Amino acid sequence: MTKNRDDAGGSDLTVSVGGTTVVSTDVVLAEAEMLRYAQGEVGGFRARVDKIRQLDPPGGALKWTPRDAGLPLLWASGALDKLEQRSGDLAEALVAAAERYGWAEHSALRLAVLGSAMAGHNVGTVLRLMLLLGASPLFLGLLATAPLSLGIVTWAMSSGLLKRDKESGFVFDQAVVTDPQTVLMTKLLVSSLDDVALGAVGVPLGVDLVLGDTGLGVTGVSSTALLVLKAARSGGFFREGPVTVRSVGVAATPAAPTGVADIAARIPKAVPGRPQVRIEKYGHGGQASWAVYIGGTVDWSAVSSSEPFDLTANVEAIAEVNAGSFKAVMEAMRKAGIEPGDPVVVAGHSQGGLVATQVAASGAFNVQAVATFGAPETAVPVPPGVSTLTVEHDDDIVTAVGGASLIDSDDRLTVRREVFASTEPPAGAVLPAHHLDTYRETARLIDASPQENLQEFRDTVTGIVGNGNGEAVLWRGIRLPERPAH
Repeated sequence: MTKNRDDAGGSDLTVSVGGTTVVSTDVVLAEAEMLRYAQGEVGGFRARVDKIRQLDPPGGALKWTPRDAGLPLLWASGALDKLEQRSGDLAEALVAAAERYGWAEHSALRLAVLGSAMAGHNVGTVLRLMLLLGASPLFLGLLATAPLSLGIVTWAMSSGLLKRDKESGFVFDQAVVTDPQTVLMTKLLVSSLDDVALGAVGVPLGVDLVLGDTGLGVTGVSSTALLVLKAARSGGFFREGPVTVRSVGVAATPAAPTGVADIAARIPKAVPGRPQVRIEKYGHGGQASWAVYIGGTVDWSAVSSSEPFDLTANVEAIAEVNAGSFKAVMEAMRKAGIEPGDPVVVAGHSQGGLVATQVAASGAFNVQAVATFGAPETAVPVPPGVSTLTVEHDDDIVTAVGGASLIDSDDRLTVRREVFASTEPPAGAVLPAHHLDTYRETARLIDASPQENLQEFRDTVTGIVGNGNGEAVLWRGIRLPERPAH
């Protein structure tokens, strides 16, 4: 399937409906829509021709002469009928091809996840056997990590991911970091870590596959993150504490969002000391409706600070425990006055997107629509009936932290785009495909798309918040010092 390039050098949008049912580039969907439009127009012309033919008196066909219009009208009606049918058949064929492409893509991903799970389990089994043969845990740790570290460095340098810089030593090559193949390999690696652990403790391969990503999903990225938390906290890292929130300002009175670009534009940027959450209220009298926008990770240090949107909260959110960022958003929503029955739209970027899906999954609020941008959240199932839009860049490695999810949901609409498909990433930029501004560009492309499902999502948001003006309040969460254990 060919993909047209957008003006910014990225690839065309790829839309996945219902998780994996249909996968199609935006240009294919646009062509299908044009064919359907042509089908309707041709049908209209054919109906007009048939009306003109009906003006002939009964038995007029027997009196036709070469100068009469009856024969050309009959021929035109037949030709238009064939053109109408052909346009409809071509539109259906394009959609069917997209469905087959989606099935093939999903099958390939499932096989890749299965292969990585088996490889990870084998690695864990080897480590367990060596431990039973008398190798010390310390030796096994060195044996496992030293060659792995050396192998990673060797692979990184040979592939161009890691290169030598005279001034700053080793630096990552953005062209490789933003390579979709690197992102895919990272997803598979993250997904297989739980299989290494299960193999190491002696869980049979068959049971591992049933419990893991290829089966019931009982184990997976969240269980790996939970193990990381337990190990790191003993060393003083990733330690959580209570969180408090307060309103820090009122934004200009907003008009209700009319598209995905409006939603993305209102998500707070991850800036130290700035608000992390924006909450808008719509409706006067009767039941209110709300839109909640959540920013991304502010602090990337492994040592917890007063910033609840930090690396600690990232790992905790992936582990599906009460992350500081999640607690801050839930408390801000309560203090804003959101009642359990009020309809709510929740949107977020990066960690904020992960939190947005967890707010919906909690069931504490009546979340009816979720939009995420560049979030490692695909393993978080939202409740049935919640309209979900997931926007990912194929060259955004942050999305790989959530692993390679195989969750299918008829309520999830996924839009993908490779930002640097035909251009080089900007020099010196850190994870440029993950920037909120880059996702805002993709959101504008989504609004310009003729894809019917994307329009339905926009209509869903409009149906929730209406089309009037609202009130916007900014909120900031602060992590308090950890309470000492008694």
